[in-house]
Amino acid sequence: MYFSEELISEIIEKNDIVDVISQYMKLKKSGRNYIGLCPFHSEKTPSFNVSPDKQLFYCFGCGVGGNVSTFIQKIEKLNYPESLTFLAERAGIEIKVAPNEKEKEKSRRKKLLYKINREAARFFYNNLKSNASAIKYLKDRGLSIEIVKKFGLGYSLDSWDSLKNFMAANGISSELVYSAGLLIKKSNGADYYDRFRNRIMFPIIDLKGNVIAFGGRVMDDSKPKYLNSPETEIYIKGNNIYGLNLVKNIKDLKNIIVVEGYMDAISLHQYGINNVVASLGTAFTENQARLLKRYANEIIIAYDSDAAGQAATQKGLAILEKEGCNVKVIRLPKGKDPDEFVRQEGLEAFNDLIEKSMSLIDYKIYNLKQNTDITNIEGRVRFIKQLASILIGLDSPAEIDAYIKKYSKEMQISEMAIYDELNKIKKRYTSGNSRNNILDRNSITNNGNKTISGELVAEIKLLNICIQDKNRAENIFNQIKPDYFTSTINKKIAEIINLKIKEGKMISAGEIIIHLENEEDVKKAAEILSIEMTDNDLKLVDSYIDKLYQAHIQKRIEELTKKMNEYYEIGDKDKSNELFKEIMELQKKKNSVLEGRGLNEER
Repeated sequence: MYFSEELISEIIEKNDIVDVISQYMKLKKSGRNYIGLCPFHSEKTPSFNVSPDKQLFYCFGCGVGGNVSTFIQKIEKLNYPESLTFLAERAGIEIKVAPNEKEKEKSRRKKLLYKINREAARFFYNNLKSNASAIKYLKDRGLSIEIVKKFGLGYSLDSWDSLKNFMAANGISSELVYSAGLLIKKSNGADYYDRFRNRIMFPIIDLKGNVIAFGGRVMDDSKPKYLNSPETEIYIKGNNIYGLNLVKNIKDLKNIIVVEGYMDAISLHQYGINNVVASLGTAFTENQARLLKRYANEIIIAYDSDAAGQAATQKGLAILEKEGCNVKVIRLPKGKDPDEFVRQEGLEAFNDLIEKSMSLIDYKIYNLKQNTDITNIEGRVRFIKQLASILIGLDSPAEIDAYIKKYSKEMQISEMAIYDELNKIKKRYTSGNSRNNILDRNSITNNGNKTISGELVAEIKLLNICIQDKNRAENIFNQIKPDYFTSTINKKIAEIINLKIKEGKMISAGEIIIHLENEEDVKKAAEILSIEMTDNDLKLVDSYIDKLYQAHIQKRIEELTKKMNEYYEIGDKDKSNELFKEIMELQKKKNSVLEGRGLNEER
């Protein structure tokens, strides 16, 4: 869906940030702003600040900030276009789309398929309520009535046409029910029969609450144990995660546990472990990884302990790691799946497994050990070479050092030899000790507090004055240019403000943030634009302009001085003298600023 700049501005303008945020949390008036307990991190003293003037929020505790769209993205776990659609609907703004007839028909069919699946789910649920054997089966599996309702479980009758006849009685054609994946076409191609028969039914629900597909499980030892809906116009297996529609509503969600099957997920929910989803089989996809990362950064894999489960774990880990998730793995006892384990061993035992879940690196090393014969020298050398390939992915020198110390002792191979293997992989044949090469001590940055220069203070003050007073903004950018701003993010904000001035449009923090492309820039801008201006700042606006102008001139003087010296060294005295004259002129301009003479004329 395309959002024009005008439409985005209208959406932001018609969704007052205080009104929107107040629907999610309690805000208290504090001077010109509002404060409250941050919904994005745990705190006892309010550090979450909302500015109605700037249409901006910023948390001084965790650093999260932005405009009303940013807030909705974070609180509702939506992407940018989805947040705009959400806010447009809230404000009653029609997002005009001109679909062709083909698109209209596609949309109509999707709505029909959603309706068919919803009616099928109700049909299966009503079947369950009146079927004693199905109810007994679920009770024997330890599931309560509450958990059955929570997941909308049902039962498909032991019949070839019960669902088909139910839909027909409600005026729904078999062709449409077939398109929803609920019927199978007979070999003669002239008729249909029910796909699911005599099975416990698991509705698969998307993040918007639509029933999009089903899974069915037998109640005995029949094969196949599980039968799933085929992919349809509304269901793509690799784009959905079972149970995420429930998990996404958990407040302060720290991590998500991913299991293979429906019953694994439901059993853990039954025991109060509510942050569990199922990947709808073992073929984990990149789209599923992105979905999970939207709601939690730490993902814990708890696949079955059989060979297929472990192979799937390895693939899933690689995909989650690629998406930037912090991945951990639960090691289940051999022959167990999460459902069996929690029912036999109990909640405390499963929580202990969660507590002892292995990091991605530890799990890779564990599997390496399991598949390598380390009883002989050849096996130990092979282990060390592959260990180096695993450790190369770590950023922390201390973490690398700890692993090397541990496995050097265990494999009876010197630490230096392991460092050499790492350096071979990195192709960093430099002089000096191998350990220094891999640790690269010179690359460690100082993260201590740094004093902000007067120039940066002036930049931040001027940007905040601009969003407070449009007339002052015009005056400021009549005297200086966006290029005068030295900080990258400050320069980006200045360019946006200057563009808005030229277009004669509103200048607000919320409007500025619309134009920033990545989350880190939004966060930085929210912090910069959350500064409160005082009357004294407004009096000092000329001083702030002077500060930037002086710095700009000084930078130009330094550039020309370098060039002048270069020309002088090669014997080109004419060009050297020309640059010297230019430097002198710039120095005069700089001095005139310092003396407070002819400022606007000089610029």
